Amino acid sequence: MAASSVTVDPGGRRQRRAFGHRVSGRLLGMGMLLPAAAMLTVVIIIPIVYSAVLSTAEWGLTDMNGDKPFVGFTNFERLWSDPDIRKSLINTFIFVVASVGTEVAVGFVIANALFEVKIGKRFANALILLPMMTTPVVTGLVWRYLLDPQFGLLSQVMRGAGSAGGMDWFGSQKLALPALILIDFWQWTPFCVLVLHAGMLSIPEHLFEAARIDGASRIQIIKAIMIPALVPQFLLVLLFRTMDTFRVFDTVFLLTKGGPARATETVGFFNYKTGFEYFDMGYAMAQSIMMLVAILLFSVPYIRLLRKRSMI
Repeated sequence: MAASSVTVDPGGRRQRRAFGHRVSGRLLGMGMLLPAAAMLTVVIIIPIVYSAVLSTAEWGLTDMNGDKPFVGFTNFERLWSDPDIRKSLINTFIFVVASVGTEVAVGFVIANALFEVKIGKRFANALILLPMMTTPVVTGLVWRYLLDPQFGLLSQVMRGAGSAGGMDWFGSQKLALPALILIDFWQWTPFCVLVLHAGMLSIPEHLFEAARIDGASRIQIIKAIMIPALVPQFLLVLLFRTMDTFRVFDTVFLLTKGGPARATETVGFFNYKTGFEYFDMGYAMAQSIMMLVAILLFSVPYIRLLRKRSMI
């Protein structure tokens, strides 16, 4: 009798093994992402959904266990007609534009100066980054005493220079918001310096050498090489600082409480007052949803540009 033939299919087995490896790899990746996804769901997604639900209800904080009647979009309609929210939006817009604009511009100048420094660069980096490592509460207390109209260091210097006395920075409607912008500038310009300086160090050295051989000046090198190469870093800094300054709260709460006469009342602080001073939590939740949407709208153009630059 003829021996029965056995069909061997090594290619099929290899394909099955490769498929099994891909499936096991995907399951492993999903398993590793599961704890982070669960944490994000508990900490971020569920509170956002709950806030969105409460924004459609009438709920006073003084009646925690009372009914929360559904009122639809009434709280959101109040946002369009509330003059206080418009005032806080204007203050926030001024704060964001002035703070972020000056921080990025001055941060680039300082980063460029550090790029040229050859001696003492580590000490200079540590000194520049010191304000960023200070907590906002400590920063606010330090600047409160620095700008105190009677006992502050600035007032003492002004008296020593022959002035009658110091200016009441936090008690003046014209000076209070610029003072908060100055504090934010002092604390967060180092972040811009850090990111932009790191971007400068990543630029290939041969580009600078070729430009110097061609006789390019320092200004020409900055315009032709540095600024185009640092576009992703500029976008990253603008994205983070815009989102951060839009929700500013701690320095306002510590130094001015939104005053004088609402001159420094930002959206974040007005949201706090609505919920925890006026006890109107339904309206406060509507404001928080508005802030979230506004931050997302600000962020989308930056994120799209970053994706085009293959940064994220």
